[in-house]
Amino acid sequence: MESSIVTFIANKHVYYKLRRTAVIKVAIVGAGPAGSYCAYKLAEKGSYPSVFDYSHPREKPCGGLVPATAQELFPFLKALPIPHSERSTMTMITPSGRKIVVGFRKGKIIGFSRLKFDQYLLNMAVNEGADLVEEKVIGLERKYGWWKVRTQKQSYAVKTLVGADGVNSMVRRNIIGSLSKRDKGVCFGYFVKGLENEDVTIKFLPGKKGYMWIIPRGEDTSIGIGSMEIRDSPELKTELATFISNFCPQAEKISEWTALIPNVKDSKTFRIPIAGSNWTLIGDAAGHVDPITGSGIIYALLDGELAAEAIAEDNPELFNKMWIKTYGQQLLRATKLRGWIYKQPLLEVYCMYLKVQNATPFA
Repeated sequence: MESSIVTFIANKHVYYKLRRTAVIKVAIVGAGPAGSYCAYKLAEKGSYPSVFDYSHPREKPCGGLVPATAQELFPFLKALPIPHSERSTMTMITPSGRKIVVGFRKGKIIGFSRLKFDQYLLNMAVNEGADLVEEKVIGLERKYGWWKVRTQKQSYAVKTLVGADGVNSMVRRNIIGSLSKRDKGVCFGYFVKGLENEDVTIKFLPGKKGYMWIIPRGEDTSIGIGSMEIRDSPELKTELATFISNFCPQAEKISEWTALIPNVKDSKTFRIPIAGSNWTLIGDAAGHVDPITGSGIIYALLDGELAAEAIAEDNPELFNKMWIKTYGQQLLRATKLRGWIYKQPLLEVYCMYLKVQNATPFA
């Protein structure tokens, strides 16, 4: 009885202090795949979140490649109503220059524009009942057991906060600290025309932990280079130019891009709790990207679904156990293997192994 009275008084105190502030039960900062899918799954469960994002949907500098395994986990990916490519083979070029064509026994890999994919996911969430707040979040602080979220227009009192705001997450920075520079990689590339009928091609980099790619996306193609080490940045543009000149000189460049991506090197980073009693980090903000391949869409969708389950049970902190149980060991194992996989002799063997197994290197 006494604890109930204390709770009642505390809630009245919070209401009094925040009475001039808009009150939100669940706020998701970031409308990329992780944030939008989390919003969709929450709305599906009858909890209608507010999604804060002033810039989505937008094009994102990544290949937009999704393997058959992701399509089995999320069947809606099999019937995407947006322009996309489908391929039943992938060409890999080893560091020594050997070309290996991998055919898939089951399913196809698909490639799409992140602008169109992110818009589709965001529409799913909004159509299910989520609210899109097109305002930039510029401040965040704990206040009376809640979160005070400030945008350029006003402040909001938020009971449960979800950070889905990317590799340089403001939410993460304010709660547990940013990902270190060491736990980030870098990508550079172009969106081009003229390669839409090409095979998906991956060329591994000799002497570096990374690769170049050609990924048709339906109406255009992503061609780029990614390294797990930011220190490689100055050399990437030159290496990609040589690759384009040798393999696809007919490519017509539409736009150029550069981006940082999560790339966790130390498994201790994955041991840091990314959820608490009234907050959760998901997707790139959580660092959930494969440390070997840099692929992250499947983990973004898994995070969105798992976080929604934990929040719907009024126990956001449960997400810490849920993601580890579902796919955490895979990421932890990858942090240990990444240094070995990219050694040239092993990488040559690895590519042959994928050919024999009819498998894609992407999760």
